[in-house]
Amino acid sequence: MANPEHLAILQRGVEEWNQWRQDHHDIWPDLQAAQLQNAQLRIIDLSRTDLREADLTGAHLEGAVLNHADLQGAVLTKADFNSADCQHTIFRGAILSEADLRYAILTDADLTDTDLYGIQLTGAELTRTSFTNANFTNAYLHNVDLTHADTKGALLHNAYFTDPNAHPSPPSGQ
Repeated sequence: MANPEHLAILQRGVEEWNQWRQDHHDIWPDLQAAQLQNAQLRIIDLSRTDLREADLTGAHLEGAVLNHADLQGAVLTKADFNSADCQHTIFRGAILSEADLRYAILTDADLTDTDLYGIQLTGAELTRTSFTNANFTNAYLHNVDLTHADTKGALLHNAYFTDPNAHPSPPSGQ
């Protein structure tokens, strides 16, 4: 259950939240199981935040900082993580169906057992990222290098990979 004080600060807006984080950098915020559907969280500092089991369906997290955040079991369907910094973030068992991860930094992130159905993953940094048993069905991956990522057991059914020199638009019907 989310800490009511932390949730109240977040509900006052990104600017106030970021100032509070700056003033209280030693606190690891608890937003566990918070209901944040369609939340406007652009350029927010959610580093070291407990977001386990949170519902961020349709949330706007463009440019957010989520370093060392814990999103285990979170619902992130259709969330926008465009250019988000998710280094060392734990997404284990999260649902990222149809999420937008274009240009996200996922270095050392854990996406083990994660549902990535239909995601948009363009130009993301994936060094040492774990995608073990992840579901990439119908995913669109443009200019993505999985060479140094762990993809053991990943399901890539109908995943669409494009050439880095091609125009980054998904095929028709996606």
